[in-house]
Parts: sequence; structure tokens; C-alpha cells
Amino acid sequence: MKKVSKITIAKNYAQALYEAASTGGLLKETFQDCQKLADNLNISELKVLNNPAWRATEKNEIIQKIAYALELSRPVSNFLELMAQNHRLNNLKNTLEQFKHIYYKENNICEINVESVQRLTKEQEKKLQQALEKILEQKIIVNYNINPDILGGLVVQYGSVRIDDSLSGKLSRLEQIMKGKA
Repeated sequence: MKKVSKITIAKNYAQALYEAASTGGLLKETFQDCQKLADNLNISELKVLNNPAWRATEKNEIIQKIAYALELSRPVSNFLELMAQNHRLNNLKNTLEQFKHIYYKENNICEINVESVQRLTKEQEKKLQQALEKILEQKIIVNYNINPDILGGLVVQYGSVRIDDSLSGKLSRLEQIMKGKA
């Protein structure tokens, strides 16, 4: 039997959840619930569910309590129960990440990571977002990260594209030129 990768399994579960939510007209709610669940992955009850010693009924009770406490929609709580039944909860983080990617792709949303030395002002964030939306011609979600190693400027990454306009990047390119390697 051919072994299937964890990412492939995560994609399959995420796609099934997306289709169920879409069919039920609960896509936006399901996306929000998945984000809420991803933010709470470290709660002890979820970690306990990975233990194979727990019976399915016990796992379902815990899942129902979690779903109630987090106010999760029916598709997401059913999804959790299915993952528990199939012993796939150890892959929940990957599955939620894949669901987010599917949701963004289907809704023409581009996720962008921006690194800077210090937090940008709200005005700078707004201008950057507007400029990127204009360039990419789609709605974007920006994740900001502080990275003092870049010394100054920005590093913008989306998909396989990386735009390094950081001071450390410029210095590195200058060093390569001076060594005659560029």
C-alpha cells in the first residue's frame, strides 16, 4: 500500500470541509470557525484527543464540549468528529492551514507576509495594502512580522515571489557584486 503524505491528507480533509460548508451556505462562518479553532489548537482537550487510548465516544464528548465552548458551526464540529474517528487529529493544524489556502484561492484572496524592523504605522500599513492590492489586482491579507535582522526596509513575500528591499538584502547584493559573483 502506498503511503500518503500528511499534506495530501490535510488537503483532502480541507477540500471536503470546504465543499460541505459551501454546499450548506456556511462558508464564511466555517472559515471564521477554522480560524478560531487554529487559534485554540493548544488547548489541552485537543492535545488529549490524539491519545489512542481514548474511546471514540469519549473523544466525541470532548469534541462536543470544545465545539460548544468555541461556538463552532455544525460543519466544523462534524469535521472534528470525523477527524477523530479516523485518527487524524494529529494532522489538524495542517488541515486548518490547507482549508485557509483553499478558501483564499477560491475567494481570490492573496496572503502576503511582510517583514520589517519595527511595526509599521496604521497609515503605512494602509498604503502598503492599497499598493499591493493595485499591483496584484486582488484582495490581500497581510501578515506582519518584526525581524530586526533585516536592519531596515521591507521584505514582502507571496506565493513563490519574494521582494527583498531590506537593508541587509541590499548589503548582501552589494557584497556579491564586489566579490564579482553577481
